[in-house]
Amino acid sequence: MNNRTFSKLIISELILLFIATTFISDSPPPGWYQQSLPVNDFITDIYFVDITTGWVLTQGKQSTNDTSYIFKTTNGGINWITQFARTLEMNVIQFTDQNTGYAAGGSGSGTSKMFKTTNGGLNWQLIIDGLLTIRFDDIYFVNKDTGWVSCNSVVFGGLWKTTDGAQSWTEQLNQFYQPYRMSFINKDTGWVAGNNSTYNILRTTNGGENWNLIYTENTTTIPESIFFLNGLNGWARGGTGNGVIYTTNGGFNWANAIGNTSAGFDMKFINNTVGYSGMQSYRIPKSTDGGKTWGYQISPIQNNMAIHNFRNDTLHSWAGGTGLVKTTDGGGTIISDVKQISSRVPNDYKLYQNYPNPFNPSTTIKFDIKKTSLIKLKVFDITGKEIAVLADEKKTAGTYELTYTAVNISSGIYFYSLFIDGIIADTKKMLMLK
Repeated sequence: MNNRTFSKLIISELILLFIATTFISDSPPPGWYQQSLPVNDFITDIYFVDITTGWVLTQGKQSTNDTSYIFKTTNGGINWITQFARTLEMNVIQFTDQNTGYAAGGSGSGTSKMFKTTNGGLNWQLIIDGLLTIRFDDIYFVNKDTGWVSCNSVVFGGLWKTTDGAQSWTEQLNQFYQPYRMSFINKDTGWVAGNNSTYNILRTTNGGENWNLIYTENTTTIPESIFFLNGLNGWARGGTGNGVIYTTNGGFNWANAIGNTSAGFDMKFINNTVGYSGMQSYRIPKSTDGGKTWGYQISPIQNNMAIHNFRNDTLHSWAGGTGLVKTTDGGGTIISDVKQISSRVPNDYKLYQNYPNPFNPSTTIKFDIKKTSLIKLKVFDITGKEIAVLADEKKTAGTYELTYTAVNISSGIYFYSLFIDGIIADTKKMLMLK
C-alpha cells in the first residue's frame, strides 16, 4: 500500500467517524427521562407547537427577586435557549402557532402582567401591566386574536375576553364566580371551572356572551384543571374526594374516577381514552379508559404538575415542575400498586406493620377497610414532613396491600399513616437501612 492510498484510507475513516458521531445519536431512554434546562427553577407551564418546537416557563417571584424565565427548544428539548428573564411571577404560557404566543402571571398585589410575542419568542412585548386584575391564573387562546384570561381572586377575580390580539378586553364573568381554569374547543364553545365557596363549572356556546352553570358541588375544592377534548368528553379536578371527575355529555353530568384520585393537576387527553395528569411524589398519572380509572408512571423528578402532549400522539409528552421530563414511548408501564388481597369485610379499619422491616429499598404495607371509603396512605419523616403519598383513592371493603419503594431518601426512621375519609386511622413506624 503506497502513502497516497494509505492517506485516502485514513481520510475516509475520519469522514465516517465524523458522520457517525455527528448525525447518529443514541435512542432516548425508555419511560420518562429528565431533560436539562439552563437553570434549575420551578416550571409552571409547558407549551409545544410540534414535537420539536416548544417553550418552558419558570415561575419566578417578584417579592424575593427571583427571575422568571422562558426557554425555547427547536430540537425536542435537547437544547434550550433563554428568550425571557425578568424578576416577575409568571403562571401560564400558550402559543397559537410558531410565531404568536402569550405569557401571563402576576404577584397578586396589583401587578398583573401579560407579554406577547409575534416572532417565536425572540422578543416579548409587555401588553398588560397591572390592568384588569391583580394576576392571571390562566389564559386560553383559540387563535392569534381571540382568547380569554382568568383570575380566581375573591375580590379582583374575573374572566376577560379579547378578539383583537390582547389590545382590548371585555369582562364576561366577575369575581363572584372566581374563575380559575378554562378549556375551549373553538371560538364559541368553552368551559370555566371556579370556586366561590362551592365548586362550579360553567359552559358557553356563544363565545362567552352567555355562561350557564351546568355543575356545582358543595365543596371548597380548588379546580386545578379542566380539559375538554370535544363537545362531549371532558375532565376536571374536583368533586367528591378532591380528585378527578369526568363527563361524556358536555359537562351536564360528572362521575368520579377510580384510582390515584390525587391526580388532576393540568390534565391533558390525547384522544377519548388516553390522558395524563400532573402530580407529585415522583409519579405521572395516566388513564387509558377515558379517565374512569388511573394508574401512574414513574418520573425521575418529584413534582410533575405541568403536562403537555399532542392530539392523537400517544408517544410524545412532557411534564414539568421540579425539573423537566419527557417520554417518547408513552411513558412505560402503568402502575396501580394498591392490590385487594381479600374481599372479606373486616370488622374495623386496621393498618398492619410493614414487612420486611427494616427494609431497603422496598417494603409491603397492608391495611383493612370495613366499608367503601376514600383512603390515603402517606409517609412522613421523623420531623413530620410528608415525603410520599402511596395511595389516594376510593376503595370498597376488604384487605389491601401495596409495595413502597423508597426513592431519594436516606437511612432512618419513617412513619406511615392511614387516613379514612380525611381522618387519620393509625400510624406505624418503619426503618429504612441502606
